[in-house]
Amino acid sequence: MLATAAQERTQRMSSAPENATVRGLIFNAVFKLVAQQQGEKEATELRATIAARPLVDFFSYPVRDFLQVLYSAADLLAPKYGSVEAAIQACGAAAVGGFFQSNVGKTLTHIIGNKDPKRLFSSSPTAYATAVSYGKREYTALGERRVRLHFTGDIQPVEFHQGLLAEALRSMGHQGRVEARKLGLDEAEYIIEW
Repeated sequence: MLATAAQERTQRMSSAPENATVRGLIFNAVFKLVAQQQGEKEATELRATIAARPLVDFFSYPVRDFLQVLYSAADLLAPKYGSVEAAIQACGAAAVGGFFQSNVGKTLTHIIGNKDPKRLFSSSPTAYATAVSYGKREYTALGERRVRLHFTGDIQPVEFHQGLLAEALRSMGHQGRVEARKLGLDEAEYIIEW
């Protein structure tokens, strides 16, 4: 079991495969959140830690760079959100907003509809596969208003996905909750209810 966020950060950075990637739109959503909350200067400085120029939304970049950006952003945002974990959740929420505003996200929303959370979450394995090159996600319906997502081989912190999934639910106009259960460094289960 991991004792601290700092230990988890170190473990995630060292265990991330070199060839694992994340789409630029996820990075850009985090930069945008930092710009909104801390200012453009801080967002530009954060971006400069990994790239000399802006990232292209649909290009893929190393997940190790994303982890560096995510944890650095969380450190910057923690005073506003109350903790590093809450800041990571906010970054996850920002990422889903960036995804839904992208052409891929708009297409997916058009195909599945934008009012049925069950349909949205049943499509999440496909949506994640378009955004990242690693891991496996499985969907299980647990009732009319309750589903489970099981992630294996995942590199990002549980709080990131918890924020992302909660924001996806809110973006569809539903109140609810996302309960996360860590099963290991790269495995977690999310129960989503609305």
